[in-house]
Amino acid sequence: MLQWIGRCLFLILKGAFYELTFSEIVYSFISGFTLDLAFVSYFLVLSIFAYWLGKSLHQQLFRFLFIALGVIFLQVTIIISLADAELFAVWGTKFNRQALQYLYSPSEAAASSSEAQWTGIVICWVAFTLLFYRYLTLLAKAIVKSSQTPAQHMYTAVKSIITAAFFIIPIRGGFGNIPINQSVAVFSVKPAANMAAINSGWNFLYFLINKNETIDAESYHYCHTDNDEGRIKYYFSDTVVGAPLSDMSKPNVCLIIMESFSAYGSKYLTGKHNAMPFLDSLQKAGFTMKRAYASGDRTDKGLAAVLSAWHGQPWQSILHEPDKAAKLPSLARLFNENGYKTSFLYGGDLGFANMRSYLFAAGFQSVRDQADFISAEVTSKWGAHDEWALKKFLKISSEEKEPFFHVMLTLSSHEPYDVPGGPYFNGESSHKDFLNSIGYTDNCIRRFLTEAAKMPWYKQTLFVFVADHGRDFGYTETQFDRSGHFHIPLFFWGPALHPDLRGLKINRVASQCDIAETLSQGLLSPKKLNFKNSASLLNTNRRSPAVYFFNSGFGVVEGSAEVVFHNQPKTSTFVNGRQKLCDSIIKLGQVFQYRQIVKYLRY
Repeated sequence: MLQWIGRCLFLILKGAFYELTFSEIVYSFISGFTLDLAFVSYFLVLSIFAYWLGKSLHQQLFRFLFIALGVIFLQVTIIISLADAELFAVWGTKFNRQALQYLYSPSEAAASSSEAQWTGIVICWVAFTLLFYRYLTLLAKAIVKSSQTPAQHMYTAVKSIITAAFFIIPIRGGFGNIPINQSVAVFSVKPAANMAAINSGWNFLYFLINKNETIDAESYHYCHTDNDEGRIKYYFSDTVVGAPLSDMSKPNVCLIIMESFSAYGSKYLTGKHNAMPFLDSLQKAGFTMKRAYASGDRTDKGLAAVLSAWHGQPWQSILHEPDKAAKLPSLARLFNENGYKTSFLYGGDLGFANMRSYLFAAGFQSVRDQADFISAEVTSKWGAHDEWALKKFLKISSEEKEPFFHVMLTLSSHEPYDVPGGPYFNGESSHKDFLNSIGYTDNCIRRFLTEAAKMPWYKQTLFVFVADHGRDFGYTETQFDRSGHFHIPLFFWGPALHPDLRGLKINRVASQCDIAETLSQGLLSPKKLNFKNSASLLNTNRRSPAVYFFNSGFGVVEGSAEVVFHNQPKTSTFVNGRQKLCDSIIKLGQVFQYRQIVKYLRY
């Protein structure tokens, strides 16, 4: 009940009340229950130990501890809910890492809240404190009424430990692989509805416990020249080309993002392993980027790159901060504006890495994940295997009104590679299980396209295939910071692909982030660039390099040159190519990283 009171305070006091319908307000309580329970469970664990101490030592001690903990819990709930209402009114978001920095600067924090309705806030605070204090006093008296024998003390201790251990389950969010995070409460495309559902107290503790060091953008400003802007413009063109990706008007688009599909699993791309023979046959017939690179090393980073052309920054994904991720441009929003129906499908849990929050903010009209599959289909450790997900993807596309922009993220090629059937890869490799899982997904895609070819919508559809990120295959060039680690498949194929592009192989460097502007310019004919630092792959004059980020560093690939730079030693750790070109792209990477961090901090 106390958490519901906190949510009401958030909604009413400069919060989201007037932006939401009645049903959205009601659902914010329902959707936010899991985080409410998790936050309350912290208090219950502490109260259980206070109960044990009180029973074992002194009843008055228990009463004091119980009431003190309750009052503190009340203060945290009420004060943070009120603060969140103020933050939402000013920033359109709840407490986050940016707000955390204000705790170290009280004067700035006070200045930021100068317009707060202090009279109403103080009245609410005092009234709720007095009422809850009275309630806790009566409850404490009811819990402890008599002393105990030594045997009863032991029984109380065991009972308390077992009960406290039970509450670890709601604190963690259940028995799943993924700890609870803000995404479990996200249910709407309206930020106000999602902010109302997220428990303020839990959200505060999350950022307090998981706080990062203060980010100083200037500490990443290694390259000080008068021509930083010129350097960026030289490599990242803002030219809009008229080259079409399709000869059809508003074709359907099916974008399949493949988990961990490294180019080193493709015989066609690298000659290393023949794990994806069907996809290789499509690459030979389609419009293929033979030197495409991911922008990061995790799925959440890949989603931001593919759908928002966000290159990243040298730490965790921007999706970990939903308020920042919500401000990114997105393909879904762009296709929505052009009359397309948009949807996203994943066989796993989109609560992972706040992906659900990002996808709703990106404007997808329909977002489906593991919860939309029947239990018989959820046979993988991570969710529904790709054969089931692709069947659902086929069903969604067949039932949707055209034109549509549908995106699917595969999962079966994620550890532990427990794919059904097989074997799908017959070669010899220390990574045989992983390659076998790639072969499984390759086979699933083959069956999906075979069935799709029977559907009316198929003849008006463009298929786009790209990996979310690569991986290490044990080769020198696939080490975690080298370009081979980020080398991925990226190609366009299907009946709607322009005839002039079929069978065309591009050997120039391409970035995962270029997909967004390629689809924008190639299908929607915009008059200006929709995605910054994303270049249409149809632009034969583009000079865009591939910039990728890893923890505390970046790499740049341009033409025949490659460089890797680490921020801790502040030096390049790998340079390959003509010295003049390498010097140029190192400076580009330094300037680009600094610009990305500045942009990230401003979001």
